Amino acid sequence: MSPPPPGNGDPLAGMVAGHPDHPAAGGTATSGVHGPSAAAHRVTGVRLPQEPDYRLRSLSAEPADHVPAAATRTDNPRRRRRGPLLARVAVLLAVAAVAALLLPAFVIQPFAVPGNGMAPALLAGDRMLVVKSGLLAGPVRGGQIVVVRPPRFLPCTVAGGHSGDLVLRVVAVPGQTISSIGQTIFVDGRPLRERGWYDPRFGQVGSTPIRSTALARGHYFVLADNRLDACDSRVFGPITKSSIVGEGVAIVARHGHVFLRRL
Repeated sequence: MSPPPPGNGDPLAGMVAGHPDHPAAGGTATSGVHGPSAAAHRVTGVRLPQEPDYRLRSLSAEPADHVPAAATRTDNPRRRRRGPLLARVAVLLAVAAVAALLLPAFVIQPFAVPGNGMAPALLAGDRMLVVKSGLLAGPVRGGQIVVVRPPRFLPCTVAGGHSGDLVLRVVAVPGQTISSIGQTIFVDGRPLRERGWYDPRFGQVGSTPIRSTALARGHYFVLADNRLDACDSRVFGPITKSSIVGEGVAIVARHGHVFLRRL
């Protein structure tokens, strides 16, 4: 049988000279090939690059858990920061909601003004905020608007038939003496300067004068700004500090609409 032609294109047709399977020139040939044909087989062979067989892709030697670097998902710094930020916002909202529920019970109390006894500063139905007396920064002062718990048997009536707490203004404090002559109120013998609090149509005293009253420790004399309405200390006398529910600080609604004014 004749040897295969040297140019048949087989990359394994020849091996490097001196390989154990192909003895060097001059040696004894064991393959049975002689003469020029044996010399042709001693030509150094070159392995040609081969195209990858895509049918063997599933037999990749890479580990099963290996993930290509290009497919690795990188964390977004904005996404990492967004989570804690949303958590903080949720906590703040929860704290604000709890504070809104607890604040009226312990610090601030809304109050609806009964009648027009405090006109023109306050009108009937105004909604105002009252800081409870136990949280006042200092002592009760003259000129402050306070919510008062009146005596159990109130000897006067308020417009609208209201029989609960009253809104009045402090005009004299413990240790002072208050009285009136004509339409002028005197505190410790000096005319009271009210800075226009009272309704000028009815004067400082209105139709009910003030008898000379010396205020003991812890007692206050309170009047309505509308002096025509006599449901105040002119009728039921001085009040004690324990009967003061709190101090009015601001109006927040009037006639059913938002109305903001500091008192």
